[in-house]
Amino acid sequence: MFRPRRLLALLLLAAASLPAPANDSVLQQKQSALDALRERIGELQKRMQSDQGQREALAEELEKAERRLADSQQALRKLNSRIAAQAQKLRETQQQQRQTQAQLDQRHAELGQQLRAAYVLGRQGQTQLLLNIDDVQRVGRNLSYYDYLQRAQLRLIADIQARAAELEQLAALEQQEQDELEALRRQQQSQLGELQSQRQDRAQVLDKVKARIADEQGDLAQLKADERAIRKLIESLKAAQRALPPEVAFSDSAFTRQKGKLPWPLRGPLLARYGQAKADGRLSWNGHWIGGAAGSPVKAVAPGRVAYVGWMHRYGLIVLVEHESGYFSLYGHCQSAAVAAGATISAGQVLAYAGDSGGYDQPGLYFEIRRGTEAVDPAQWLAR
Repeated sequence: MFRPRRLLALLLLAAASLPAPANDSVLQQKQSALDALRERIGELQKRMQSDQGQREALAEELEKAERRLADSQQALRKLNSRIAAQAQKLRETQQQQRQTQAQLDQRHAELGQQLRAAYVLGRQGQTQLLLNIDDVQRVGRNLSYYDYLQRAQLRLIADIQARAAELEQLAALEQQEQDELEALRRQQQSQLGELQSQRQDRAQVLDKVKARIADEQGDLAQLKADERAIRKLIESLKAAQRALPPEVAFSDSAFTRQKGKLPWPLRGPLLARYGQAKADGRLSWNGHWIGGAAGSPVKAVAPGRVAYVGWMHRYGLIVLVEHESGYFSLYGHCQSAAVAAGATISAGQVLAYAGDSGGYDQPGLYFEIRRGTEAVDPAQWLAR
């Protein structure tokens, strides 16, 4: 079973997202962190409320755009129906024009035949005048009949020509109306395209706001989870502090005498160092982040006892080793562990293998040294 001091160290490590304590007590620092977290939750809730208001406004604008689009589509459908009906009227008028022209051509042909017949009959009349008076009278009657037919044919032709002129004028008017409707359709189609573009733009903006709200809801859920964890941590800290002796002595030991001489747990480039600000700007590193190939062996910096092996939020897989005089070393972002909790280990022993657990995009090792509950600068302990 772990001693209270070891339990306190593990509780502090569980709050890996919080800065290391400075002059204030650990409990005060965690309470301050909790207050800051609650403030962030309040700010995020306000931002979400603003975004939700924007989402409602955008949804209303999108609905209006969709209504305008539906009205425009309906107007275009009606216009297409009018154009189709007008085109049918024009086709019927043009068909009547063709029929009238055919009638006119037929009447002209018949008139031509009558004129030729009358001409032939007239020449016969002149010949018959020299021969027989009866034949002359018959020819005269025939000529009068052809004259009547010709005048009737001419009147009919005049009527047909008048009808043809009316149809031509009607076709011209119908063609003009057809052209106007086609122009109106092009205008309506252009307006419809603009409305579709507006609707698409509003939908895209609304989708972005919805995505942002979803992200904010996820962040809020995480922050509330962190709040619950820190609140639970503070309660545990209070209980652990009550179990601690009045003073924790960090006496001289073989471990403390190794200060500045400890071997590096992993050889590789230093990606981040103790005290350096993290990417979000709110927190700082409590230890060193050392780059290395995935699967590279991670070695203990000093002898001790494995206090904990397991997973921790944002630290990934960690191995925690307890050394003498209340010191701990922590090895995080591991790919896998080579030891189990409770094992006694020696300096240089392989504890784990480097990895990128905990959500990091580069493999390596996160390394801390803690003096009781306080993270200290590994650079002061590791050999140069």
